[in-house]
Amino acid sequence: MLRSDQASLRRVCVLSLALSLAAMVLGIIAVVRERDATTTAERVPGLIESIDRKGALHAGYGVYPPYTQEDPNSGKVSGYSVAIIEEVARQLKVPVVWHRLNWNTMSADLKRGEFDVIADPIFQTIPRAREFAFTEPYAYFADGIAVVKIDDGRFTDFASLDRSGIVIAVGQGWASETLVRNRFNRATILSVQTTTDLLQVFNEVLAGRADVAVADGADAERFVKEHSTQVKALWLDNPPAAMPAGFALRPDDSEGAEFLTVTLRNLQATGVLDGIAARFGVHIPSVTMGVE
Repeated sequence: MLRSDQASLRRVCVLSLALSLAAMVLGIIAVVRERDATTTAERVPGLIESIDRKGALHAGYGVYPPYTQEDPNSGKVSGYSVAIIEEVARQLKVPVVWHRLNWNTMSADLKRGEFDVIADPIFQTIPRAREFAFTEPYAYFADGIAVVKIDDGRFTDFASLDRSGIVIAVGQGWASETLVRNRFNRATILSVQTTTDLLQVFNEVLAGRADVAVADGADAERFVKEHSTQVKALWLDNPPAAMPAGFALRPDDSEGAEFLTVTLRNLQATGVLDGIAARFGVHIPSVTMGVE
């Protein structure tokens, strides 16, 4: 009788253990399924998947003439980069949905999925290589261009900016800021935060808060053209540096970046890129897209 009771007790224990293990396994499966569902829900699709899902190409732009520009009356977006993106969308037979971006939050907004590609030519720096997946460069920009008041004759070359008592304004996070901080150690560097207007940095010179503003050639030329009686640009014909720029996508969207690189090569090979460049007065360097 005692042995029978012991056997029954063992069976009960084994059954209880089996039920406990089964419950544990089911719990683990539920957690894994919930995690996978959450991951799937939170995952932001890449450019190609997004186009397939939404039936449209969502692109961000920050107003960087002549690459991206916006009509103040109609709000219509145009420019060299805009035309490239719209040609890609035309061949894919989908519309483009344009999103005005904030330069300071463009990386975070891109990663959240507010748009799938930044249409402006984003300078390809080492820090940004961790933030974005880039296409091959489709533009190169003069960098290290100085903007000073029109009667300022103190500076003969880029190195001459690095003096004690000289205040240099640069855009916060710009490639120009990296260039200046790597080259100079005597001048005071004033990092200027920009939002939707990249030309804010030059106002530091007009306001007398900086002796010089350092930026890329396109921005410097645009500002000088608008304030030709007040400021001038130095070294446009012989820039201290040149910076490659391309379309920027989310850092995990290498597939989308490669797709756009292929489209750029195709548009160049078929002459479409040259035609677009001529419309907007953009010079395409021979090094663009790997052409010797």
